[in-house]
Amino acid sequence: MSFAEKILRRIFRNGELKEALEGRLRAEENLRRSEARLREMDHPGSEEMLRSVVNNVIDGIITIDTEGRIKSFNLAAEKLFGYSREETVGRNVKYLMPEPYHSEHDGYIENYLCTGQAKIIGIGREVVGQRKDGSTFPMELAVSEFHIGRQRFFTGIVRDITERKQLEHELRRRLDELRATDRQKNEFLAMLGHELRNPLAPMRNALQILKMSDIDRNMTDKAHEIMERQLQHLVRLVDDLLDVSRIISGKIELRKQPVDIHCIVERAVETAGPIIETRGHALHVDLPQEPVWVEGDLVRLAQVLANLLTNAAKYTEQAGQIWLSAGREDGLLVLRVRDSGIGINPDLLPRIFDVFVQADPSLARSQGGLGIGLTLVKRIVEMHQGTIEAFSPAEGGGSEFVVRLPAIERKEDVLAAEPTVSQARVTDALRRRVLVVDDNVDAAESVTAILRWSGYDARCVYDGPSALQAALEYKPDVVVLDIGLPGLDGYEVARRLRAQPLFANTPIVAVTGYGQENDRKRSREAGFDAHLTKPVDPLVLRTFISTGRAANADSKEIPGKL
Repeated sequence: MSFAEKILRRIFRNGELKEALEGRLRAEENLRRSEARLREMDHPGSEEMLRSVVNNVIDGIITIDTEGRIKSFNLAAEKLFGYSREETVGRNVKYLMPEPYHSEHDGYIENYLCTGQAKIIGIGREVVGQRKDGSTFPMELAVSEFHIGRQRFFTGIVRDITERKQLEHELRRRLDELRATDRQKNEFLAMLGHELRNPLAPMRNALQILKMSDIDRNMTDKAHEIMERQLQHLVRLVDDLLDVSRIISGKIELRKQPVDIHCIVERAVETAGPIIETRGHALHVDLPQEPVWVEGDLVRLAQVLANLLTNAAKYTEQAGQIWLSAGREDGLLVLRVRDSGIGINPDLLPRIFDVFVQADPSLARSQGGLGIGLTLVKRIVEMHQGTIEAFSPAEGGGSEFVVRLPAIERKEDVLAAEPTVSQARVTDALRRRVLVVDDNVDAAESVTAILRWSGYDARCVYDGPSALQAALEYKPDVVVLDIGLPGLDGYEVARRLRAQPLFANTPIVAVTGYGQENDRKRSREAGFDAHLTKPVDPLVLRTFISTGRAANADSKEIPGKL
């Protein structure tokens, strides 16, 4: 064996040569792979694929050099800005920005190159872009830096965020509206508490007067007037609240028929007359001599006009002027209510018909009210396919409300005369037995006392089972029945009475605090003849007892035959 062979055997035996050869093979393999990658990168198809990826992303991609010159501009960027690639490459990118971004752009890059402090680079931010047509749009911009050799480049990825900004704006607007509504609601609730307490003070004082043993008849009459007036005020407040709820939820039903404007005005002036007279206003009424007809609910239309007249009276200083006019214009009935009052603030005018919105109440606070009358007015007018507008030249210049309703050419049917309270026949009162059922003892006994004073034979009980037993023993001609009763509710009492032949045709009237449409439906299904909501005018109740039907005497809660 030669010396050389001995050396090779020793190397192989130690593994040194084997390791060296394997390392050489690995290096050659890595070199071949790197060459293959380079050839792949240099292949035209690879560049086309890369360009396709860049051009089909949804975001605009713009590359610039350190001088701010555009080096690349993808298809998404062309769509965003309205420029073609040929129009942009080589130009300074700042022409894609409005002021102040246009003037500040070069300074940003220069500052970064000098100090390394990134104001834009590496930080996503919202900026404004400018299109070819000069229009601007909000966009989100993210800038990154990269190097090719010793050259520095910057890539900006931009996205149009117009839709997102619009959604954010809409969200902020709705939040502002919710805050405003919540604030108005709180103010309204505070006002409601104030208004509901206000009538209680004079009513309590009047009761104390009546308890005095040495008062004369004039003082007694005065106390009665105070209590009746304040009770009516309380009823009006509650009715307004219920009306707003019913009308907004669409649970109110209009009783339409041909109505002449003269009837509407007569009822409205009768309702608003007391406050107009109390404040010493002069009311000027200008109506056409010939009838002007509309298809509408007389009670509700009179309520609209009465609310407008009442508002005019409240917001006009003592001894003011109120003008009411009506006429036919272009096939419409046009009603105008104008006053010489305090007017409406221009900021409030667009929202004057909204719920919980009220003008400065300092002048009218003594007259009370919840500030929801105009909301009711607008809803009722719209339910009649009409419109209402408010005008005011300025605060202190008075205001005007204009209602327009579709007029009808001619009236073919004669309005049926509505039964009035004065038409109630009570000549047979002594022959009528009335059973009053109410778990409120004071309510039951006071109604019973009034009926007895009116000449009826009346008695009262306070729960459902007692009502059924009393009916069998007493055999009433009329039953005045509350709904919310212990033991058995009024619905069940009515059903059980109707199931007996003795009471199959006995008039049964619900006198209750439940006044929603669903409550009326249930009482009709249970067998009630009428549904009246508390507090009921005793005259209206006597009308039902004597005639078997409820007079339409309440302009708010419309009772009647079910």
